[in-house]
Amino acid sequence: MRILHVVPSFGLGGMEKIICAVINNTLDCYTHHILALDQLTDARKWLKEKTIPFVDFKKPNGRRQFFSDLYRVLRKVMPDLLMTYNWGATDAVWLARAAGIHRVIHNEHGFNVDEVKTTNWQRDAARSLVYRLASKVIVVSRELETLLQGRYLLKANQVTRIPNGIDASYYSPDSTDRNRTRRQLGFAERDVVIGFSGRLDPVKNLDRLLDIFAGCLRQQSHLWLLIVGDGPERKRLENLCREKSIHGHIVFTGQQENVLSYLRAMDVFLLTSLREQMPMTVLEAMAVGIPVVATKVGEIPYLIDHGIDGFILDVDAPVGAYVRSLLTLLSRLDRVGVGEAARQKIVNRFEEKAMVQQYNTVIQAL
Repeated sequence: MRILHVVPSFGLGGMEKIICAVINNTLDCYTHHILALDQLTDARKWLKEKTIPFVDFKKPNGRRQFFSDLYRVLRKVMPDLLMTYNWGATDAVWLARAAGIHRVIHNEHGFNVDEVKTTNWQRDAARSLVYRLASKVIVVSRELETLLQGRYLLKANQVTRIPNGIDASYYSPDSTDRNRTRRQLGFAERDVVIGFSGRLDPVKNLDRLLDIFAGCLRQQSHLWLLIVGDGPERKRLENLCREKSIHGHIVFTGQQENVLSYLRAMDVFLLTSLREQMPMTVLEAMAVGIPVVATKVGEIPYLIDHGIDGFILDVDAPVGAYVRSLLTLLSRLDRVGVGEAARQKIVNRFEEKAMVQQYNTVIQAL
Protein backbone atom coordinates (compact mmCIF):
# COMPACT_ATOMS: atom_id res chain seq x y z
CA MET A 1 0.00 0.00 0.00
CA ARG A 2 1.27 3.46 -0.94
CA ILE A 3 0.53 6.23 1.58
CA LEU A 4 0.91 9.93 0.84
CA HIS A 5 1.27 12.22 3.86
CA VAL A 6 0.30 15.84 3.11
CA VAL A 7 1.47 18.26 5.80
CA PRO A 8 1.40 22.06 6.03
CA SER A 9 5.05 21.90 7.07
CA PHE A 10 7.57 19.19 7.96
CA GLY A 11 9.66 21.11 10.48
CA LEU A 12 11.00 20.02 13.85
CA GLY A 13 7.72 19.83 15.75
CA GLY A 14 5.65 17.46 17.83
CA MET A 15 3.25 16.47 15.05
CA GLU A 16 6.18 15.66 12.78
CA LYS A 17 7.60 13.36 15.47
CA ILE A 18 4.36 11.37 15.42
CA ILE A 19 4.39 11.13 11.62
CA CYS A 20 8.01 9.95 11.65
CA ALA A 21 7.25 7.38 14.35
CA VAL A 22 4.38 5.94 12.30
CA ILE A 23 6.51 5.84 9.14
CA ASN A 24 9.58 4.38 10.87
CA ASN A 25 7.57 1.57 12.42
CA THR A 26 5.58 0.61 9.30
CA LEU A 27 8.30 0.58 6.62
CA ASP A 28 7.82 -3.16 6.15
CA CYS A 29 4.07 -2.70 5.57
CA TYR A 30 3.66 0.45 3.49
CA THR A 31 5.43 2.68 1.00
CA HIS A 32 5.39 6.27 2.24
CA HIS A 33 5.59 9.57 0.37
CA ILE A 34 5.57 13.03 1.99
CA LEU A 35 4.36 16.32 0.59
CA ALA A 36 5.24 19.44 2.63
CA LEU A 37 3.15 22.33 1.35
CA ASP A 38 5.68 24.95 2.48
CA GLN A 39 8.68 22.88 1.29
CA LEU A 40 10.18 22.79 4.81
CA THR A 41 11.54 19.27 5.40
CA ASP A 42 13.83 19.54 8.46
CA ALA A 43 12.07 16.61 10.15
CA ARG A 44 13.36 14.21 7.49
CA LYS A 45 16.35 13.88 9.88
CA TRP A 46 14.08 11.84 12.15
CA LEU A 47 13.26 9.29 9.45
CA LYS A 48 15.12 5.97 9.61
CA GLU A 49 14.88 5.45 5.86
CA LYS A 50 16.53 8.45 4.23
CA THR A 51 15.30 7.55 0.74
CA ILE A 52 11.62 8.13 1.52
CA PRO A 53 10.52 10.35 -1.37
CA PHE A 54 9.36 13.92 -0.85
CA VAL A 55 6.93 15.04 -3.52
CA ASP A 56 8.15 18.07 -5.45
CA PHE A 57 5.64 20.86 -4.93
CA LYS A 58 6.12 24.61 -5.03
CA LYS A 59 3.16 26.41 -3.54
CA PRO A 60 1.96 29.21 -5.84
CA ASN A 61 0.68 32.52 -4.52
CA GLY A 62 -2.83 32.40 -5.98
CA ARG A 63 -5.46 30.14 -4.42
CA ARG A 64 -6.87 28.98 -7.75
CA GLN A 65 -3.43 28.01 -9.02
CA PHE A 66 -2.70 26.28 -5.70
CA PHE A 67 -5.82 24.14 -6.04
CA SER A 68 -4.95 23.29 -9.63
CA ASP A 69 -1.33 22.38 -8.86
CA LEU A 70 -2.18 20.32 -5.79
CA TYR A 71 -4.89 18.46 -7.71
CA ARG A 72 -2.40 17.55 -10.45
CA VAL A 73 0.13 16.29 -7.88
CA LEU A 74 -2.50 14.13 -6.17
CA ARG A 75 -3.55 12.69 -9.53
CA LYS A 76 0.08 11.96 -10.40
CA VAL A 77 0.94 10.19 -7.13
CA MET A 78 -2.52 8.59 -6.81
CA PRO A 79 -1.85 6.96 -3.41
CA ASP A 80 -3.88 4.07 -2.02
CA LEU A 81 -4.32 6.16 1.12
CA LEU A 82 -4.00 9.89 1.75
CA MET A 83 -3.20 11.14 5.25
CA THR A 84 -3.59 14.88 5.86
CA TYR A 85 -2.65 16.87 8.95
CA ASN A 86 -4.26 19.91 10.57
CA TRP A 87 -5.97 22.94 9.06
CA GLY A 88 -3.14 23.76 6.66
CA ALA A 89 -3.62 20.51 4.73
CA THR A 90 -7.43 20.34 4.62
CA ASP A 91 -7.59 21.44 0.97
CA ALA A 92 -5.91 18.17 0.05
CA VAL A 93 -8.95 16.27 1.41
CA TRP A 94 -11.56 17.62 -0.98
CA LEU A 95 -9.08 17.78 -3.86
CA ALA A 96 -8.25 14.11 -3.26
CA ARG A 97 -11.92 13.21 -3.50
CA ALA A 98 -12.14 15.15 -6.76
CA ALA A 99 -9.04 13.32 -8.00
CA GLY A 100 -10.60 9.93 -7.30
CA ILE A 101 -8.67 9.04 -4.12
CA HIS A 102 -11.18 7.18 -2.00
CA ARG A 103 -9.30 6.48 1.24
CA VAL A 104 -8.50 9.62 3.24
CA ILE A 105 -7.53 9.95 6.90
CA HIS A 106 -7.43 13.47 8.30
CA ASN A 107 -5.35 13.95 11.45
CA GLU A 108 -6.16 16.79 13.84
CA HIS A 109 -3.45 17.70 16.35
CA GLY A 110 -4.82 21.10 17.32
CA PHE A 111 -5.86 24.46 15.96
CA ASN A 112 -3.81 27.51 15.00
CA VAL A 113 -2.50 30.20 17.34
CA ASP A 114 -5.26 32.60 16.24
CA GLU A 115 -7.89 30.15 17.48
CA VAL A 116 -6.72 29.91 21.07
CA LYS A 117 -9.92 31.29 22.62
CA THR A 118 -12.47 30.52 19.93
CA THR A 119 -12.45 28.87 16.52
CA ASN A 120 -12.88 30.86 13.31
CA TRP A 121 -16.41 30.54 11.92
CA GLN A 122 -15.23 30.40 8.31
CA ARG A 123 -12.80 27.60 9.15
CA ASP A 124 -15.56 25.88 11.09
CA ALA A 125 -17.71 25.81 7.96
CA ALA A 126 -14.83 24.37 5.94
CA ARG A 127 -13.99 21.83 8.64
CA SER A 128 -17.59 20.61 8.74
CA LEU A 129 -17.30 19.74 5.05
CA VAL A 130 -13.75 18.38 5.12
CA TYR A 131 -14.30 16.14 8.13
CA ARG A 132 -17.25 14.51 6.38
CA LEU A 133 -15.26 13.94 3.20
CA ALA A 134 -12.57 12.06 5.13
CA SER A 135 -12.94 8.33 5.62
CA LYS A 136 -11.79 8.77 9.21
CA VAL A 137 -10.62 11.63 11.43
CA ILE A 138 -7.92 10.90 14.00
CA VAL A 139 -7.55 13.23 16.97
CA VAL A 140 -5.02 13.22 19.81
CA SER A 141 -7.14 14.52 22.69
CA ARG A 142 -10.52 14.20 24.37
CA GLU A 143 -11.08 17.92 23.82
CA LEU A 144 -10.81 17.51 20.04
CA GLU A 145 -12.89 14.35 20.11
CA THR A 146 -15.69 16.16 21.96
CA LEU A 147 -15.41 19.19 19.68
CA LEU A 148 -15.70 17.16 16.48
CA GLN A 149 -18.71 15.24 17.73
CA GLY A 150 -20.38 18.27 19.33
CA ARG A 151 -19.74 21.30 17.14
CA TYR A 152 -19.19 19.49 13.84
CA LEU A 153 -21.75 16.75 14.53
CA LEU A 154 -19.56 13.84 13.48
CA LYS A 155 -20.69 10.39 14.51
CA ALA A 156 -18.62 8.52 17.09
CA ASN A 157 -17.48 5.96 14.50
CA GLN A 158 -16.11 8.74 12.26
CA VAL A 159 -13.64 9.91 14.90
CA THR A 160 -10.82 7.90 16.50
CA ARG A 161 -8.74 9.23 19.37
CA ILE A 162 -5.15 8.01 19.41
CA PRO A 163 -3.02 9.43 22.23
CA ASN A 164 0.51 10.42 21.34
CA GLY A 165 3.25 8.03 22.38
CA ILE A 166 7.04 8.08 22.59
CA ASP A 167 9.91 5.64 22.76
CA ALA A 168 10.58 5.51 26.51
CA SER A 169 13.71 3.40 25.96
CA TYR A 170 15.19 6.38 24.09
CA TYR A 171 13.75 9.16 26.22
CA SER A 172 15.19 7.91 29.49
CA PRO A 173 17.29 9.25 32.39
CA ASP A 174 21.08 9.25 31.99
CA SER A 175 23.12 10.84 34.76
CA THR A 176 26.35 10.87 32.74
CA ASP A 177 24.74 12.74 29.85
CA ARG A 178 22.96 15.03 32.32
CA ASN A 179 26.17 16.04 34.09
CA ARG A 180 28.07 16.54 30.83
CA THR A 181 25.34 18.74 29.34
CA ARG A 182 25.02 20.81 32.51
CA ARG A 183 28.76 21.46 32.53
CA GLN A 184 28.65 22.51 28.87
CA LEU A 185 25.82 24.93 29.64
CA GLY A 186 27.71 26.41 32.58
CA PHE A 187 25.50 25.11 35.40
CA ALA A 188 27.07 24.38 38.79
CA GLU A 189 26.25 21.19 40.69
CA ARG A 190 24.09 23.06 43.21
CA ASP A 191 22.12 24.93 40.52
CA VAL A 192 18.50 23.98 39.93
CA VAL A 193 17.33 24.24 36.32
CA ILE A 194 13.75 25.01 35.29
CA GLY A 195 13.31 24.17 31.62
CA PHE A 196 11.08 24.69 28.61
CA SER A 197 11.27 23.06 25.18
CA GLY A 198 9.19 24.04 22.19
CA ARG A 199 8.47 26.69 19.59
CA LEU A 200 8.75 30.25 20.90
CA ASP A 201 5.27 31.18 19.84
CA PRO A 202 2.56 33.42 21.41
CA VAL A 203 0.35 30.42 22.24
CA LYS A 204 3.07 29.20 24.63
CA ASN A 205 2.38 32.23 26.85
CA LEU A 206 6.07 32.71 27.55
CA ASP A 207 5.66 36.11 29.21
CA ARG A 208 3.90 34.27 32.02
CA LEU A 209 6.72 31.72 32.11
CA LEU A 210 9.27 34.50 32.63
CA ASP A 211 7.15 36.08 35.37
CA ILE A 212 6.96 32.74 37.18
CA PHE A 213 10.70 32.19 36.90
CA ALA A 214 11.37 35.71 38.19
CA GLY A 215 9.16 34.96 41.20
CA CYS A 216 11.10 31.78 41.94
CA LEU A 217 14.43 33.52 41.48
CA ARG A 218 13.52 36.11 44.13
CA GLN A 219 13.25 33.26 46.65
CA GLN A 220 16.10 31.03 45.49
CA SER A 221 19.22 32.46 43.90
CA HIS A 222 20.69 29.23 42.52
CA LEU A 223 18.10 28.92 39.76
CA TRP A 224 18.47 28.85 35.98
CA LEU A 225 15.92 28.87 33.18
CA LEU A 226 16.82 26.77 30.13
CA ILE A 227 14.77 27.58 27.01
CA VAL A 228 15.21 25.09 24.16
CA GLY A 229 13.72 26.12 20.83
CA ASP A 230 13.26 29.04 18.49
CA GLY A 231 10.48 31.01 16.91
CA PRO A 232 9.02 34.47 16.25
CA GLU A 233 9.01 35.42 19.94
CA ARG A 234 12.69 34.85 20.65
CA LYS A 235 14.06 38.38 20.14
CA ARG A 236 11.25 39.97 22.14
CA LEU A 237 11.70 37.45 24.95
CA GLU A 238 15.44 38.09 25.14
CA ASN A 239 14.74 41.82 25.47
CA LEU A 240 12.08 41.13 28.10
CA CYS A 241 14.57 39.10 30.14
CA ARG A 242 16.91 42.09 30.20
CA GLU A 243 14.07 44.41 31.23
CA LYS A 244 13.24 42.07 34.12
CA SER A 245 16.96 41.79 35.05
CA ILE A 246 16.81 38.00 34.91
CA HIS A 247 18.89 37.54 31.74
CA GLY A 248 21.93 36.47 33.78
CA HIS A 249 20.06 33.32 34.82
CA ILE A 250 18.60 32.30 31.43
CA VAL A 251 20.06 30.23 28.59
CA PHE A 252 18.46 30.28 25.11
CA THR A 253 19.77 27.32 23.09
CA GLY A 254 17.92 28.02 19.85
CA GLN A 255 16.41 25.27 17.67
CA GLN A 256 17.81 21.81 18.42
CA GLU A 257 17.40 18.71 16.30
CA ASN A 258 17.80 16.52 19.39
CA VAL A 259 16.46 17.86 22.70
CA LEU A 260 17.13 14.76 24.81
CA SER A 261 20.38 15.92 26.43
CA TYR A 262 18.82 19.30 27.25
CA LEU A 263 15.82 17.61 28.89
CA ARG A 264 18.17 15.51 31.01
CA ALA A 265 19.91 18.70 32.15
CA MET A 266 16.62 20.04 33.59
CA ASP A 267 15.26 19.55 37.10
CA VAL A 268 11.69 20.73 36.45
CA PHE A 269 9.82 21.30 33.18
CA LEU A 270 7.48 24.31 33.00
CA LEU A 271 4.74 24.74 30.39
CA THR A 272 2.50 27.83 30.49
CA SER A 273 0.63 27.39 27.18
CA LEU A 274 -2.73 29.02 26.58
CA ARG A 275 -3.76 26.01 24.53
CA GLU A 276 -2.34 22.56 23.87
CA GLN A 277 -3.76 19.19 22.92
CA MET A 278 -1.25 16.46 23.77
CA PRO A 279 2.18 18.11 23.76
CA MET A 280 5.10 15.83 22.96
CA THR A 281 7.37 17.98 25.11
CA VAL A 282 5.45 16.99 28.23
CA LEU A 283 5.63 13.29 27.33
CA GLU A 284 9.36 13.59 26.67
CA ALA A 285 10.07 15.38 29.95
CA MET A 286 8.05 12.85 31.92
CA ALA A 287 9.80 9.93 30.20
CA VAL A 288 13.18 11.38 31.15
CA GLY A 289 11.99 11.52 34.76
CA ILE A 290 11.54 15.29 34.90
CA PRO A 291 8.48 16.46 36.88
CA VAL A 292 6.22 18.84 34.95
CA VAL A 293 4.33 21.95 36.07
CA ALA A 294 1.80 22.82 33.35
CA THR A 295 -1.41 24.60 32.52
CA LYS A 296 -4.65 22.64 32.73
CA VAL A 297 -5.42 22.59 28.99
CA GLY A 298 -6.20 19.94 26.37
CA GLU A 299 -5.09 16.45 27.31
CA ILE A 300 -2.65 17.57 30.01
CA PRO A 301 -5.06 16.92 32.92
CA TYR A 302 -5.21 13.28 31.73
CA LEU A 303 -1.42 13.07 31.45
CA ILE A 304 -0.58 14.43 34.89
CA ASP A 305 -2.04 13.40 38.25
CA HIS A 306 -1.75 16.60 40.26
CA GLY A 307 0.67 16.29 43.15
CA ILE A 308 1.67 12.72 42.22
CA ASP A 309 3.62 12.85 38.94
CA GLY A 310 3.50 16.60 38.34
CA PHE A 311 1.41 19.69 38.93
CA ILE A 312 -1.35 21.24 36.81
CA LEU A 313 -2.87 24.69 37.33
CA ASP A 314 -5.48 26.82 35.60
CA VAL A 315 -4.22 29.04 32.79
CA ASP A 316 -5.28 32.16 34.69
CA ALA A 317 -4.03 30.99 38.09
CA PRO A 318 -1.95 33.65 39.88
CA VAL A 319 1.78 33.65 39.24
CA GLY A 320 2.25 32.93 42.93
CA ALA A 321 0.44 29.59 42.60
CA TYR A 322 2.92 28.47 39.94
CA VAL A 323 5.82 29.71 42.04
CA ARG A 324 4.64 27.68 45.03
CA SER A 325 4.30 24.52 42.92
CA LEU A 326 7.78 24.96 41.50
CA LEU A 327 9.32 25.65 44.88
CA THR A 328 7.72 22.46 46.18
CA LEU A 329 9.59 20.53 43.50
CA LEU A 330 12.89 22.22 44.26
CA SER A 331 13.27 19.92 47.24
CA ARG A 332 15.43 17.14 45.80
CA LEU A 333 13.54 14.31 47.56
CA ASP A 334 10.15 15.47 46.28
CA ARG A 335 11.50 16.20 42.81
CA VAL A 336 13.05 12.76 42.34
CA GLY A 337 9.95 10.94 43.58
CA VAL A 338 7.60 12.89 41.33
CA GLY A 339 9.94 12.38 38.38
CA GLU A 340 10.09 8.63 38.89
CA ALA A 341 6.28 8.46 39.03
CA ALA A 342 6.08 10.52 35.82
CA ARG A 343 8.42 8.18 33.95
CA GLN A 344 6.57 5.09 35.11
CA LYS A 345 3.30 6.49 33.77
CA ILE A 346 4.84 7.00 30.32
CA VAL A 347 6.28 3.48 30.30
CA ASN A 348 2.93 2.00 31.32
CA ARG A 349 0.53 4.04 29.20
CA PHE A 350 2.15 6.09 26.44
CA GLU A 351 4.66 3.91 24.62
CA GLU A 352 5.29 4.59 20.93
CA LYS A 353 4.67 1.00 19.81
CA ALA A 354 1.14 1.00 21.23
CA MET A 355 0.39 4.28 19.46
CA VAL A 356 1.69 2.99 16.12
CA GLN A 357 -0.39 -0.16 16.46
CA GLN A 358 -3.52 1.97 16.85
CA TYR A 359 -2.68 3.93 13.70
CA ASN A 360 -2.05 0.68 11.88
CA THR A 361 -5.42 -0.69 13.00
CA VAL A 362 -7.21 2.35 11.52
CA ILE A 363 -5.24 2.07 8.28
CA GLN A 364 -5.94 -1.65 7.92
CA ALA A 365 -9.66 -1.10 8.55
CA LEU A 366 -9.78 1.08 5.42
